[in-house]
Amino acid sequence: MNIANNKHKKIEVKLMLSSSCEICVDELEKSLYKDKYFETYVKNKDWVKGFIQTTTKQKTKYTISLKKPIFKINNNIYYDEDFKKFFMPKKLNLPILLIEKTDLKSEVIKQAKLIKKDIKNLKSLNYSNLSGWQVTTDKAIVKIGKSDIGERLKLFKKITDNLNQNNLNVVNLDLRYQQGYVLKI
Repeated sequence: MNIANNKHKKIEVKLMLSSSCEICVDELEKSLYKDKYFETYVKNKDWVKGFIQTTTKQKTKYTISLKKPIFKINNNIYYDEDFKKFFMPKKLNLPILLIEKTDLKSEVIKQAKLIKKDIKNLKSLNYSNLSGWQVTTDKAIVKIGKSDIGERLKLFKKITDNLNQNNLNVVNLDLRYQQGYVLKI
């Protein structure tokens, strides 16, 4: 945001954005000029991660950092890096994570991050305590289960690379078997 001057002192706002959010910036600008309780306003925004105010005789500086969304829950509701839900006024094109709150345990969170990192064109992740992970990409629906996630992701990549070389697309793939997998093209 730009530096603003009033009769008494300069106001400087530094935004640290994980992704561009013009709507967020607009909301903050409007409040900065209207509301004398800017700090209270900012701290009550769900999408704000941190707020620091530094004041001298000549200048007040606000440093505001926004949360980084990593998964979408539904429109404008996201999970941050710590898997805490929050609202953000901007609609982002992120993979959807469908999971029961009771299933958000450290091992499951670690697996979700690994899957997101390893799979290109990820559209959604669905976790069931009974059957594990179901992954949807732009070309496939893949069931990878709950165990040996790293190995199953390697197998998924190997299978899709082989199919792409033969100009075939995966439609449905089940990697939950100990001795193999089921592939439907």
